[in-house]
Amino acid sequence: MLEFLIVFLGVYLAFLFQSYSEQKRIDAEKQKIMIGLKEDLEYFRIYFPDFAGTSQVEEWRESIKNERYTNFSTWRFIQPQYDYIAIEYALASDAEVINFELNSAIAEIYQELKKLEHAELLLTEIAMQYQAVPTDLNNNDMAVLASQNNFLNFKRFTDRYSDRASIMQRVAEMSAKHLPMINDQFSEKKLAEIELSLIKKNITVDSDQEIEFYLNVLKQFFPNLSEEEIKKALDSN
Repeated sequence: MLEFLIVFLGVYLAFLFQSYSEQKRIDAEKQKIMIGLKEDLEYFRIYFPDFAGTSQVEEWRESIKNERYTNFSTWRFIQPQYDYIAIEYALASDAEVINFELNSAIAEIYQELKKLEHAELLLTEIAMQYQAVPTDLNNNDMAVLASQNNFLNFKRFTDRYSDRASIMQRVAEMSAKHLPMINDQFSEKKLAEIELSLIKKNITVDSDQEIEFYLNVLKQFFPNLSEEEIKKALDSN
């Protein structure tokens, strides 16, 4: 009987240790993924509205109204343009690591990022169809045809650029909407540590004036950080 009890305890303790080790592995994997998602979504939330180029679309639409086009031949979007490895990794993870609600939210953003990639590929393709028209051939039939094609492609280019701008705005809004779900996975101390690390990694300042500018901006994005913490992170660069 004693021998049986010893064997039972040995097996039971081994099972407990295995479960503990597995849970520890899952927790470590989850935190790694959450930090990656936090970094990706913060980047989209902060930078994409400026990258969208909405004012550029308005300027080009005005040119089209006046039946003019600008040289769009230099636009190139070499893919991949954006880092969303953490999102792809998260989507491939087990339900123990990423629950259904977060998986759905991340999948929504991922779909928009793939649309963004497609829009930029189309922009690059259209830009490569631009035909240079020498000024001394303005009255030449071939030059007129080339100019007409350029104008048509410029309209197509503007439409696809407008698509790109809309997608980037949507990704920024989705990121802002879903970030609280990710932030809730961290302790207050760990969250502050991650946000300060993001500031140090992505922002370089050269003057007190720049520090003041970024301080005002970052306070809006990271309200849980104090001015002193943000200043210290900026000063470290």
